[in-house]
Amino acid sequence: MKKMICLMVMILAVAFSSATIAAERKMLTIGVSGTYSGGFASVGKSVSDGESDYLKWLESRGGMEYIRPDGGTEQVGLRVIVEDNRYNPAKSMSVYESLKAKGANMIIGFGSTPGQVCAESASKDRIPYLSWYAYATPLGYRSRPQYYWTFLPTIAESATPMIKWFVREKWKGPGKARIGIMAADVPSWRILGKPGMMDGYIRSIGGELGGIEFIPLVSPDLSAVIAKLLMEKQVNSLILIGTSSHTVVLAKNMKQMGIDLQKITVICNISAWDETLFQSAPEDIEGLYGEIHTVLPDEDVPGMQWVREVAALAGRKPEEMVVNYISGVIGSMILETAVRNALEKHGYEKVARSGEYIREEIHTFKTFDPAGLSAPVGVLHPDQPYFYNYAKIVRASKGKFTEAGKWISIDRIQGSME
Repeated sequence: MKKMICLMVMILAVAFSSATIAAERKMLTIGVSGTYSGGFASVGKSVSDGESDYLKWLESRGGMEYIRPDGGTEQVGLRVIVEDNRYNPAKSMSVYESLKAKGANMIIGFGSTPGQVCAESASKDRIPYLSWYAYATPLGYRSRPQYYWTFLPTIAESATPMIKWFVREKWKGPGKARIGIMAADVPSWRILGKPGMMDGYIRSIGGELGGIEFIPLVSPDLSAVIAKLLMEKQVNSLILIGTSSHTVVLAKNMKQMGIDLQKITVICNISAWDETLFQSAPEDIEGLYGEIHTVLPDEDVPGMQWVREVAALAGRKPEEMVVNYISGVIGSMILETAVRNALEKHGYEKVARSGEYIREEIHTFKTFDPAGLSAPVGVLHPDQPYFYNYAKIVRASKGKFTEAGKWISIDRIQGSME
């Protein structure tokens, strides 16, 4: 009987000790405002999965290890909360308030339109909000102090690598390269239509703007817009800024219209372009081009081993490791680096109590190599902090993407934030 009592006392002591350790474990809460439904769900899921999977993978390894200001080593656990913003501004604000109520120390999200409406609240509440898959907008960037950031500059500036590639590398004449732009009609992208801005930039690099057409977020047929730009405006290249659903419709329409992709170059921006297109329209997209900001999944770089481990832990299939999934992983790597820098400079107590320390690290983020998963990432322009500074063009060929050029820098365009 005495042995039984002693055994029970020992078990209770171990249980109490474990509970005490768990209770004392230092934690940070990261909210993920992902997009799993709505107009951008096709690309949103891949990016949002990459963001949340990486953070959960970090936690599975014991959390985030850092060197305290006093020189000691410590680990901070990560509580990851994922919610769906549906690519809807009202829902996005609801998600923001929910994550705030659950104690989020920081938020990583998807989307310009859902993200920018949270910028003012993030500034007021001092909650760093990294809208990784989004474009900078006047609404998103006007609050001070700035607590909201995007992975790219404005949509206009983000299109510059596609434009430069066609004008300077792809086009062989005769005459000047003439470009037509088709863009989804979402609030954060309407800056593309600012009079004189895009045509001024395209002229400055030796091309001409044929026209800009805004299209509905859901477009079952684009043949009329295609005909207007190709036949009436006589463009040599169509740049699509939209969703992967737009790409499928565009590709099918062009095939039905008998348009020769050897004569007309179609380039899709990153939100309209990833490997899932090979599942939905493999033959139709053959010969189309698109931009990417990461390496391709089959490239042999050190970071791809991490991506594979992250995906395996989450139970992802190989076909889910697309370029946009990789981009989501990179976004969380950036956040991890900023948080670790803040912890090492200021210690856990200050970082957990106030978002200002993480904010400072994100706002002034130094150039960083994400283990070869992309070109170097970092804030090069303090007046408009964003992180990706290069893009690459790839071509859809025989069921895979093949490189059509090297990394191309993103240009700034005066007036694109006004």
